[in-house]
Amino acid sequence: MDQGRDKRKSGRRRTLFGGVLYAGDDAFDCSIADISELGAKVRTAAALEPGIQVDLKINKLNDIRRCKVMWAREGHLGLEFLVKIDKTKNRMQEFFKLVESQ
Repeated sequence: MDQGRDKRKSGRRRTLFGGVLYAGDDAFDCSIADISELGAKVRTAAALEPGIQVDLKINKLNDIRRCKVMWAREGHLGLEFLVKIDKTKNRMQEFFKLVESQ
């Protein structure tokens, strides 16, 4: 298997969005480094373990997503959205039009 190969199933967009991670009763500020309709990579001081579920508030899109932590390393978390973003709804259409044109 090619270890350098990107295994993502959808295109992603690099961002500088602010956000908040909610894990139980705790809330952690984060910055969203990249996003796709299936997930996001966030930078945070939160020490969260892979496999747990969290809520991610995406400030720029005024959206909250239920996520599963897929990986954690060096101050970053890989999150998988449990319900993918519908690219045809509201402001999402404009946002993902930008993603696909890059």
